Amino acid sequence: MNKYIIGIDGGGTKTLGVLFDINGKELRRVEHGFSNFSIDEDIAKSNVEHTIEDLEKDLEPNRELFIQMGIAGYSKIKKSTLFIKSLEKKFDATVDLDSDAIIALYSVKKDKDINVIMVIGGTGSVLMVTDGEKTNLIGGFGHLLGDEGSAYHLSITALKKIIEEKESNLSYSNLSEMILKEIDVIDYQDIKNFVYNSNKSDIAKLSKFIADCALKQDQDAIDLLKMEGKHLAKQTINAYNKSSHKEKVIIALRGGFLLNAPYVKETLIEELRKSIKDFEIDIYPIEPVIGAYYLGFLKLSKRCES
Repeated sequence: MNKYIIGIDGGGTKTLGVLFDINGKELRRVEHGFSNFSIDEDIAKSNVEHTIEDLEKDLEPNRELFIQMGIAGYSKIKKSTLFIKSLEKKFDATVDLDSDAIIALYSVKKDKDINVIMVIGGTGSVLMVTDGEKTNLIGGFGHLLGDEGSAYHLSITALKKIIEEKESNLSYSNLSEMILKEIDVIDYQDIKNFVYNSNKSDIAKLSKFIADCALKQDQDAIDLLKMEGKHLAKQTINAYNKSSHKEKVIIALRGGFLLNAPYVKETLIEELRKSIKDFEIDIYPIEPVIGAYYLGFLKLSKRCES
């Protein structure tokens, strides 16, 4: 009996599905619309089903199929167990559902017997950590409680610095003056209007302007960016210290802010070298759907053993 694994990577814009043979060879891939359950659960479910249908329709009847899904907003789905059971019945398959972050983590870990710390610094920030067979989350509390080491946090920190300068009766720094001009604010009190009338993503875009200032050697901008790197380093070191396995670890760096903003990645790595003896840096993202294959293969292997 031939065995197959379908990996599903579902997000806010598309659902990518790939059919693999048991050895990980890609046989077919398809795309459909979004499958983030936070947007519209019914449409998301429909897009997932259509993706699976297109992948499995030509498989022989006498086969074993495991479907590993990694979908954004999966925790928002109502009655997830019923949805999984309906897929298992419709496609005569074993089905499992995890977050898109989990399959991204396994795109790094693959089938290696090694722990992985995935550091994600984008608009927000979060760390995903494997510790043996366990998977843990560090950070990810959102902009109200955290998000240190992110584009949003950098922007808010710079705006707070402007307020602090004014209320401490200090002259604005060159960076502060440029930021006020960039957001078209004359009175520092109007920073409130900018922050409370803008969404998180729009505020985070200010980080690009700060990065440009750093590239022009503005020291305050450089210091702010380095501090975001130090924030991420602290969380990474905490994650490592909490691990029960202290052997070599892969530290995967992900997210546009972390990988592209000047000084952030470099500061993070510099700080890690002070506290972690043996680690490997991974800065080359692989499609998360590949991680869905490896996670599915791991689960399938365990079921065969039991």
